[in-house]
Amino acid sequence: MAEIACAIVFCIFTFAYLFFYQADLLTMEQHVLSDGLTKYNRTIGAVIITAILLLLQQGVDAATKRTIKMPALTYFPPAMLLAMLTDISPSIDHGYSIGKWAWLAPLLLTAWGVAAYVSARHKDSDSPKQKTIVQTIWENILTMAALYIFIGATANTDRVFHERMKMEVMVAEGKYKDALNVKTSKADKDSTITMLRAYALAREGKMGERLFEYRVYGGSEALLPNGTTVKSLLLPKYEIFRFVAKPAVEKMGVTQYLKWMKKHRYAKKPLRDYLLCAYLMDRKIDLFVKELVDDKETEFEKLPKHYREALILYNHIRSNPMVSYHNDIMDTDYTDMQNILRSVTNKKEAMSMAGKSYGNTYWYYYFSGK
Repeated sequence: MAEIACAIVFCIFTFAYLFFYQADLLTMEQHVLSDGLTKYNRTIGAVIITAILLLLQQGVDAATKRTIKMPALTYFPPAMLLAMLTDISPSIDHGYSIGKWAWLAPLLLTAWGVAAYVSARHKDSDSPKQKTIVQTIWENILTMAALYIFIGATANTDRVFHERMKMEVMVAEGKYKDALNVKTSKADKDSTITMLRAYALAREGKMGERLFEYRVYGGSEALLPNGTTVKSLLLPKYEIFRFVAKPAVEKMGVTQYLKWMKKHRYAKKPLRDYLLCAYLMDRKIDLFVKELVDDKETEFEKLPKHYREALILYNHIRSNPMVSYHNDIMDTDYTDMQNILRSVTNKKEAMSMAGKSYGNTYWYYYFSGK
């Protein structure tokens, strides 16, 4: 009875773990290791991997001739293999490495072998009073729970990496709205998430409207992949560059690249938002305004929210602005935010208070970095 209970619990846990938690990382892993030739299917993949691991357990059980007293112990080798499979490094694009498992796997297998041997030795030495079926099942279930804790402790459970890969899978599949709905922490500092979010917003035509409603990190350099601090593992970087203009022949900074492409007439429609947002992310408010003024097609009253916020900010901090722009509601909100910032001497506390009402504005981003 304990054997059946362990098998059911193992299959349910393994399938759920693969299908709901590790599917995005496995999608990326298969894409990278196959050079994009094959695609991971979360349902088929979870079923196949679960079946293979269960067969491995059956093999272990047969190899030990069913001498191990506690059936749950026979699930350790497949549990370790599952942990190894899902211990995926964020730098896997530089080559697969077995990492810590080179020494941890032999050590753990040795310890498991000793435990299995001791269990087998005591199988026939039980007292006449045998444990009840319920007791035996619970002992095995608790052992299985320990295996799950082991998997969670040794596999990749990096929350930020999981969020990034979930977002990237959706972006690669063209599910831009779903990608924008991926929940991330305000405390996360991940330039790649900023790049993916900006790309998804640009695809939706809402970059200037919503970019600063999210956590933005890394300045303008986070807008496009550079292969190191900002990179995509599933989405080809050339696809992003072609969406904006075309891939650069020489390595250059994001703002320099955008200006060069515009100057040489390679710019596509999204480049304008990328360049304007690049200036805003670097807090180069004067260059942002100059770009708007120089563009003859600019309709100031129809600008996206963050661009209007930036213009309000510009008119409040410059005594001789290039362009005069005012909006009664935004001017009032800006003044209210400034009053909050001035009312609290501790900057961190002041920004926290301002963030409750204005955390989704460009003003908050601008002053939080000052």
